[in-house]
This record gives sequence, C-alpha cells and structure tokens, in this order.
Amino acid sequence: MKSKYHFSHVGILMLCLLFATMGCKKDETSTAPESNVPTYPVSATILNPQGYAQGGATLTLANPPYADPKFSALSDSTGKATIQSPAGQQTLLAKFGTVFQATLSVNVAATQTPTVVATPLKLQQNTSLGKTLIVKASAEQLEDVLRVLGYTTFDSITVSAIRDSARVDSTKLLNWLKQYKLVFSDCNGGDENSYPVLARVYGRFVAGGGKIYGGHYNYYNLRNIWPPYFTKYDYQGSASKDTMKIVDPNLLSVVGMYLDWTKSGDSRHLTDYEKFSDLPPSPVSYVYGVIKGTSPAVGVVVECYPYPNPNGGKYLWTDYHNQDIKAIPNLRKIVEYFMLNM
Repeated sequence: MKSKYHFSHVGILMLCLLFATMGCKKDETSTAPESNVPTYPVSATILNPQGYAQGGATLTLANPPYADPKFSALSDSTGKATIQSPAGQQTLLAKFGTVFQATLSVNVAATQTPTVVATPLKLQQNTSLGKTLIVKASAEQLEDVLRVLGYTTFDSITVSAIRDSARVDSTKLLNWLKQYKLVFSDCNGGDENSYPVLARVYGRFVAGGGKIYGGHYNYYNLRNIWPPYFTKYDYQGSASKDTMKIVDPNLLSVVGMYLDWTKSGDSRHLTDYEKFSDLPPSPVSYVYGVIKGTSPAVGVVVECYPYPNPNGGKYLWTDYHNQDIKAIPNLRKIVEYFMLNM
C-alpha cells in the first residue's frame, strides 16, 4: 500500500515537472507581441495657452504599445510634430515643462501618408501635476507674466515674508517649499544680497528636485548657492548695443539665431544688466543664450543644477526683467518658452 502511494506521488511529480518545463520552454521562445505592431505616421500641431504655435514641446502617445523613441518627437517653430503610432483610435499627449499638457483622441489611418490632425493640441496648466509659487518682489512682476502666459492657478508670498521665515527656521521653510514643484522669484532690485539664508534654503530646495525661475538680481541667490561663481561681471550703459545669440539648438529652432535687444520694449535694453563671465562649469550650469561676439561667451540665460543631479532640480536665471520683454516677437517667444517649460 505504501509502495503504491509512493509511485503515485512520483508520477504526479514527474507530470508537474514536465508541464513546468514545457511552460518554461514556451516563455523562453515567445516574443513580445506588441513589438510587432505596425506603426504609421501621425502629425499634429501644439499651441501654447495663448493660442500661439509652441516649438520645443513633446508630442507622444498617451499609451504607446512599447518603449521606442519613434513614439515621441519635439515640435518645430510652427508647433508641428510627427510621430509613429499604431492604427486606429489613439490618444495623443502634448507635454511642455512640468505642469502643461494637452490630450486629444485621434483615429490613425493605416497608411504611410501621415494622418494630419486638424484640431491642434492646446496646452493648459494641469494643477494635479504640481503646485506653483510666486515670490513677489519690487522690481519684477513675474506673476503678471504668468497670468498672460496661461498659469491659471498659483500661490504667492512676498519676498520679505519668505526671507523672515528663513531667518526664523530655515528647515521649516524648506519643508513648506516642498509642496511646490515650481517657484518663480521676482527680482528685488539688489536687496537679494541681504538674505543669504533664504538663498541657501533655495539651494536645498533645488537639490531636492525643486525648480526655480528667477530674473536679474536673482544672481545673488545663485552666488550663495554655487560659490564662488557669479562674482565677475561687466556692466555697461545703454550706449552699448548688445545682441543675444541663442546657443541651445532646441531654443534656436523655436526663436532664431540672434535677438537685437536694443529694439525691445525694455528701455534699459540688455546693456544695463550685469553680464557674468564666471558661471559654474558644465554640468553644473547650462547656457541657452550669450552676448553675441563675447569671448569667453557671456551667458544671459543660464540654468544651474545641483551636482550630481539625480532629482531634476534646477535654478533658471535670466539676466533681464521678464515683464519688460514685450515689443519684439522673438523676445516674447523666449519668455514664453522658459516660463512654460519649467
């Protein structure tokens, strides 16, 4: 009796092993079926919240069948982009920066002639992707620019209030800042030099993955976050005529090669701003635009990153007042590009 049960157990065990082996062999020889899905071109146009063509935005599929670069592309200066997609009903996703996106359902034809989407994807702020804060100060009104560009929802605090909070309890302030994905910091006319504690809190915020956009005298914050840089600069009066040369290829495709700042709506022009020649080296900093003809190149739109940079934080600094950039379309494009693409 014992022997009978013994052989039965052995038989069952052998069958289990056989089925298991067959199952393993089947898994080893199979291929991911979705990688064989045929794809076809689809083209769409991306607009910013004001309805202008948005270059440099990402067009992709909301649910691509598998990971592949062909399912994503950057829009050109006319806002157009073409990607590959499986045929049938698909959802296109346009993304720009941290909090702007748009989706659109389309029917992709099974043909190598691109399916051209008639309805553009208009970017809108999606507050579920992160909160935005404005630090209001005396010499710049980024909050007004944000409203025009399409930021519908943001919190605000005065620079004096956040400066005092940093002096009382910098760790408490940092924890409060962590609720925000984006911080826009107005220029405060040079008073930034008097609150290094706040600057260091900003540095810890960026090191933790936060993003800050600051104009003009925000370089005092950068000087405290990334010493010993942002100390050597040249200051010229309005008799000089500076022109910005775009050196970033993505921004170049959106804006153009150079910009004559003396024709801008800012009566001080770019000439009345400090122009730094001691920026942090790469990969701590990245320069988008320089003063044309300077050697070494003097940057006027600079991003600084914590290094190493695993969390995606950054401090983007513009050597001008953003609300002054009104008259020249290409200058407006620069402000739109950076403030939406944070």
